[in-house]
Amino acid sequence: MEDFYDVKLTEIDGHAVSLFGVFDGHGGSRAAEYLKEHLFENLMKHPKFLTDTKLAISETYQKTDADFLESESSAFRDDGSTASTAVLVGGHLYVANVGDSRAVISKAGKECF
Repeated sequence: MEDFYDVKLTEIDGHAVSLFGVFDGHGGSRAAEYLKEHLFENLMKHPKFLTDTKLAISETYQKTDADFLESESSAFRDDGSTASTAVLVGGHLYVANVGDSRAVISKAGKECF
């Protein structure tokens, strides 16, 4: 199996924070496992996580990708990963996708748009 998931429920500066992610490894499990181990930790450490969550998510995805590529630069592997994440900060929900994975919200079994 090359798939991993991560769930974190915490509080930061009085704000309830819930993070959910599904990481689908392609060509090996190392990239998906790296995301599970690092993506949300990096996100919660981002200086604008609470004030500009959308920017923080975008920058964290890019930084975590760069960090993974750097950590694997001497390895001769060709694995990667898709990612679908949902981040709930207080009453605001942010959903982000990378690759061919998507998150869909449904109610009573029907897609919500």
